[in-house]
Amino acid sequence: MSKNLKPYSTIIGETHVTVVVFGDELNDLMGCEMDAGDPFWHIVGTDAWFEKQEVNGENLLVAKTYDKEYFSVTVDNKILNLLEKENGVLVLFPNFPLKADDIKQTTDLEKLREWMNIEIGEDNIEGVIYCFYTEEDKKKYHE
Repeated sequence: MSKNLKPYSTIIGETHVTVVVFGDELNDLMGCEMDAGDPFWHIVGTDAWFEKQEVNGENLLVAKTYDKEYFSVTVDNKILNLLEKENGVLVLFPNFPLKADDIKQTTDLEKLREWMNIEIGEDNIEGVIYCFYTEEDKKKYHE
């Protein structure tokens, strides 16, 4: 797959903030996932998280750990408003050029996972949920 494909943000089912990543941006964290009994595995927020940063007047969602920033994607106000209510970001790792318009729209993450496994094939895409931390969350959990 082409390394020219850039991560992007989108919303699934009007409720799930999602980032689609095509490269190896998060490979360092593979193996840190934790089964939380949900359709997708989770990365514990003390291991890695997303946070909002503003750079040159542009809002970015940044994937990071204590030691490293992995990548960032531009986000709009609709995504930021959702993140005020929901504190999770679903990250999809397809091994093909998945477009936002092609992702099944559902509010049920189990149905989304079923669609991924049946329509795309479980060897062709993975999904992991990361925490989104506000400034208050970072102070609470990281200081």
